[in-house]
Amino acid sequence: RRLVAALDDLYLVNLLPEKTEVAPELADRISTAESGFDTQIEAAARLLDRQELVSVNGSVLRAAAAAVAEAAQDVVRRRSNEFALDIARGQETLRAAPSILFKLDGQVVWSNHALNEWAEQRGMNQPKILQSACRFAGPLCAALRRREDVKRSQLKKRMADSGVHFRGVIKRRGQSAGETLLLVEVTETKRATDLSPRELQVARLVAQHGSYNTAAEVAEVSLDSVRTYVRRIYRKFGVSTRTQLKARLIREGLLDRG
Repeated sequence: RRLVAALDDLYLVNLLPEKTEVAPELADRISTAESGFDTQIEAAARLLDRQELVSVNGSVLRAAAAAVAEAAQDVVRRRSNEFALDIARGQETLRAAPSILFKLDGQVVWSNHALNEWAEQRGMNQPKILQSACRFAGPLCAALRRREDVKRSQLKKRMADSGVHFRGVIKRRGQSAGETLLLVEVTETKRATDLSPRELQVARLVAQHGSYNTAAEVAEVSLDSVRTYVRRIYRKFGVSTRTQLKARLIREGLLDRG
């Protein structure tokens, strides 16, 4: 278990970009990770020596230490890629919010089709959104690499330069650092569509069916409540007809064109 923990530390250290300028405290952490691994290899080698085995002894493990570290990190990287693929498949299947997935080294692994559509519908600069998302994700990924607790307030941020909000979701499949990823969901900073969940439900029902009675039945509220919701929705959207409402919902990505 101690050897696995030491390998995990080595993996985190190796996530650092090659040309990163290493601060003194980071240099200490790298030294600690490497010496920790060496210590555990030596402890395991002594354990083998005490067993007095003919086919395997401590010298074999000492000689193979570098290969063990390299092979273990390859395994972690492969598991990380598999985990990322699982998340990507799930996000596309669920028609999730516009999202970008990051590894702990701060690199973009994947962004979903919803992000492309969302940016295109709003005439937004997608490379700029990705650039802003990287600036948002970088400090969070660095904190996760250092095994620091990330506060909930740090997982949300408004990026004024790109006009979007980012919300970070930490994804973990196991205890290994390699199976930790950061999913960043993207929404607009300024939305005239600041509807409550009930208002959004009624808006969609009215836009789709054009019937207050149907909306009341499906939403399980009274007809008077639907009328009240619609008045609020029209006021917030600045529209006055069902056709305008439907067009606005589609433009905001809150309703399918079909």
